[in-house]
Amino acid sequence: MKKTLGIFALAALIAVPAAGFASTFAYVNTSGEVTSIEATDANTALRTAPNMDIHSGVMLISGSNTNIVGNTVTQ
Repeated sequence: MKKTLGIFALAALIAVPAAGFASTFAYVNTSGEVTSIEATDANTALRTAPNMDIHSGVMLISGSNTNIVGNTVTQ
């Protein structure tokens, strides 16, 4: 029992820091609007972004002064 509990505790310690490294990415959805998604990397953002336009990619939003305003991303 203690060994099983220890394994789960170790797994939780490893998984928690990974969640803290999420970044914000911007992309264009099928309605033509710029929207954002949080993901650990660009490939994950590309795979999981809801309603992403077929011609859209993702752009890393860095810094606290970057904003999504209407259909544009400003810095």
